Amino acid sequence: MGPTGPGRDETLTDFAADEIRKRIVLGWLPPGTKLRVDPLAAELDVSRVPVREAFRELLAEGLAEVYPRRGAVVSDIRRHDVEDGYRMLEEVEVMAAERVAATASAETAERMRPHLLRLKELAADPDPLEHLLAHRAFHFEVFAALGPGMLRRTSQMLWHACERYINTSARGDRLRQAYREHAELVRFFETGDTVGAVAMTRMHVAHGCQAALRGLGFDE
Repeated sequence: MGPTGPGRDETLTDFAADEIRKRIVLGWLPPGTKLRVDPLAAELDVSRVPVREAFRELLAEGLAEVYPRRGAVVSDIRRHDVEDGYRMLEEVEVMAAERVAATASAETAERMRPHLLRLKELAADPDPLEHLLAHRAFHFEVFAALGPGMLRRTSQMLWHACERYINTSARGDRLRQAYREHAELVRFFETGDTVGAVAMTRMHVAHGCQAALRGLGFDE
């Protein structure tokens, strides 16, 4: 599936960053791959400037690293980064769930439901790219409900930083377990159950971390 061009609310930099990010998350650009401006600009049909700006975002998220004489490359996946990333993600997701459940729960649950339905379909016949997009959209409804501010920005950045690990965990039994957890989270939002939403969020992130460590071979 090739790039389709920026969406209505995207800048060219946003578009370039997310297209490169998706390739890294899905393993199409594996760790150590050199990120070259000109080939990526040609592939994405944009100028060099948004690709260079996109590299800044990827560096901030830890998806890329810069080395002398090598330039920008896709970063390695390290166990401590997986564990630290999930630990930080758990804290901001819990804060987000607590606030949204207390202030905009029913509306958020309604917006999450179409993505939940799509995740159910994909649990039976997973397509890696489609699952990545549906899973991200599901959780980003919670972040969007926070409104502008530090918690929303931090939540989204941490999600992108951890998305390679999250994607690795989306396999087999974990895929089905995650769907059940997603469904429970929506139910807690629907009823405005702050305690339930917080507890389910903690469990969901913990299970995801365990599955990611297994999928990456770090639990052996």
